[in-house]
Amino acid sequence: MSKHSKKITTIEEFHKASASMKNYQRIHNVIRSDYKELLMITEESINNKKKFDALYRASLKGLFSIIEADIFGLNNLDKYEGYDDNQRFIDKFKKTFKQICKTWNKKERQQKYFSSKLYDLKKLKAKRDELMHPKDIGHLHEASESNFNELKKNFNDYNDFINDLMNDFHISINLSPLDVIKLKNGSFFN
Repeated sequence: MSKHSKKITTIEEFHKASASMKNYQRIHNVIRSDYKELLMITEESINNKKKFDALYRASLKGLFSIIEADIFGLNNLDKYEGYDDNQRFIDKFKKTFKQICKTWNKKERQQKYFSSKLYDLKKLKAKRDELMHPKDIGHLHEASESNFNELKKNFNDYNDFINDLMNDFHISINLSPLDVIKLKNGSFFN
């Protein structure tokens, strides 16, 4: 058995965790695939200022859609105490990944990402917030090649972090002898 496994004690919890994990993975993979496509189209539009600006802004918003979906999905799997979807983004982000990394014995990965990458993600989140609630023309954030490269780097850093986190990530169950007999007889769900 892997040291990166959450142990569950009932078949009901196992089914719920399995369904949560499957849903999380499906949503993450679709959004990530769309986002990679958006980044590619944005990069191809670098010589068309109007298009590049619009696609950069969409990419800035899209990065946080991926992360928000991950936060929600991971909390369905292993909710931290006091989780509220309406909390500030950075609080949910920190608490979610601390909880997940604690449960799955991956604290060193979380600490490494937080110490080297979280500051850059926070700066990008501030830009995204300005874009979502502009109060000044500068809040619309015109694209530049360096801004776009910064955005891609943040995505790649986060993508590497989440992929590393989900690698060797398991759910296990300890069944009682009675549960095993029920499963063998097919009477568990009756």
